[in-house]
Amino acid sequence: MFESSHDQASGLRRLFNPRRLRLLPVVADTRPDASAVFALNLAAALARTGSRPVVIDAHRAGVSALVGLEPRFELDDLIEGRCRVAQVLCRSAEGVPLLPASRGLGPLSTDPLAAEAVFSAVASLREGYDVAVFHAPAALLGSLMPSRTTETALLCGPAEADLTLTYAWLKALVRTFSLTRFRVIFDGVASERQAQELHRRLAAVSARYLDAAVMFGGAVGGDPGLELAVRSRASVFALAAQGPAARAFEGIASTAREWLLPAFTPSARAIH
Repeated sequence: MFESSHDQASGLRRLFNPRRLRLLPVVADTRPDASAVFALNLAAALARTGSRPVVIDAHRAGVSALVGLEPRFELDDLIEGRCRVAQVLCRSAEGVPLLPASRGLGPLSTDPLAAEAVFSAVASLREGYDVAVFHAPAALLGSLMPSRTTETALLCGPAEADLTLTYAWLKALVRTFSLTRFRVIFDGVASERQAQELHRRLAAVSARYLDAAVMFGGAVGGDPGLELAVRSRASVFALAAQGPAARAFEGIASTAREWLLPAFTPSARAIH
């Protein structure tokens, strides 16, 4: 049977459009331990829902430490030619790909073209990654974002103090780096209703005083399966793939496809 003209057009677009790497920034500062757990599980959920993710881990005590890796090489070694991609790119025990980058991105923060070249080089890797979960401190992340309208993800806990802290980081990112759009994920909440109420309050005050758009990014409640996974240095999918936390991460991964994220096409001068 012949394809309809719509199907043919879609097929041609897939054939001729260049492969792109979408960059999903996750701020590490609001809940440092929880943000590493989030980045790991989001990457695992993206893989389960059809994407080819890589974690760019720019926090020294971040995802690599969470899964028990002690990388010999980092991004700066790759940039300066001391190793090849096969030596710096590593995987967790269950196969989540990680690019250690706590060294190497800092010097690029004042050179947008150099930073873009690095992300384009990651897009060119033969593994064909299509989304990079970029886990980094706020100052580094903010300075490297190619667009001020990128949706940046932050985690917020369930307590009043967590809400205050998250607002403080939003304020810093808006005023220092002119970021204007955010996705806030509520971590450790008792219910979806509690998360929605926290989001309503945070979004209202951010719109009024910061002129910033704060969208609901999802909610992850308490789950013994997730706690066990953290102790086991794994994602929740390795131990409790049918539990509530796993379903929550899959939901976030699904909606993240619609987030406003920067995209990079493969570089003609790849670093691999």
